[in-house]
Amino acid sequence: MSVITRVYDDYTAAHAARLNVEALGLPGVEVSLMGNESIQAHYQHDPIRSPDEVSGTATGAGVGATIGGGAGLLAGLGMIAIPGVGPLVAAGWLAATAVGAAGGAVAGGAIGALADIGVPDEYAPVFSEAIRRGGVAVSVQFPESARADVEAALDRISTLPLADRRVTYEADGWRYDETEAERETRLRATAPLNPALPIV
Repeated sequence: MSVITRVYDDYTAAHAARLNVEALGLPGVEVSLMGNESIQAHYQHDPIRSPDEVSGTATGAGVGATIGGGAGLLAGLGMIAIPGVGPLVAAGWLAATAVGAAGGAVAGGAIGALADIGVPDEYAPVFSEAIRRGGVAVSVQFPESARADVEAALDRISTLPLADRRVTYEADGWRYDETEAERETRLRATAPLNPALPIV
């Protein structure tokens, strides 16, 4: 199976891209979403999910949560870990893969590398920064014969390639090799003052 992953600016865009792919109705094509924990609230209120799926989502939400079996599993949320990126909330086939890797019960499975989801490892810092900024990744697993259709469905929702995101983020002061501590220092230094709060 082949995999393509695209990062969209927010859940709304990622959700639309997911719907485009699912509307193809092609056998063997599976869609997954990845993002920070903010996607949990969106996913629980997704209007196309059945009650069983929402129940599975609620069961699976949260870092280190135990995921129940049954109808909601494949649609529920789980945690995955990606080397160079860290923990992400995942929904769809990636969540199911992570649960399977962890023995079928506990969330927190790992995929080998970003390359496993179609993202070159050298883009790990950009991918990670996109997720930190609220981006949501759509990862599609498909038979190679469906590549053109899947790419066309994803392309209907505009998004920046990771190379262009790097340029945009660097224009904001981000560095490709920035450490977490350096990032926190930069954000503190550039955060706008809240006039409602006293300066101490």
